[in-house]
Amino acid sequence: MANSAPSWALLQRIAERLTTIRIDSGYRTEVGMAVALEPAQHPDESVVGLTLASLGIQRDTHQPHGRHRLLRALVEATLPATLADAHLRSHDIAADIEDALEAWIPLPNALPVQVEDIVFLDRPEGLPVVAVQVALTIRYRR
Repeated sequence: MANSAPSWALLQRIAERLTTIRIDSGYRTEVGMAVALEPAQHPDESVVGLTLASLGIQRDTHQPHGRHRLLRALVEATLPATLADAHLRSHDIAADIEDALEAWIPLPNALPVQVEDIVFLDRPEGLPVVAVQVALTIRYRR
């Protein structure tokens, strides 16, 4: 049986890393308690959830003749909008994600994960949650 695609292996390693986001590990939040790799809503809107999804893969234009790729991914955290401190906690979650991935190399054939953009959404599509979206880029050789 063949191994998983390198891009999927990268996503799995990043998801594993995100599960370390816990207060007892020195982070501000417990967002690592519920990490999913499929782009789906978490079943319980009263619990903070974290989803990692790929957005696409491109050839690295800085390495045009090689087998280098750019994996774009999105980490989306949702937390109940009913929390009195939902806005504050969304900033803490974004900071925890950034701290967990800073200067960390997911696989030997990859460069450190780059946080590209952080977006805060208040009740997207009328949902009873606040969402934090963290866009990532991972350069790797396939």
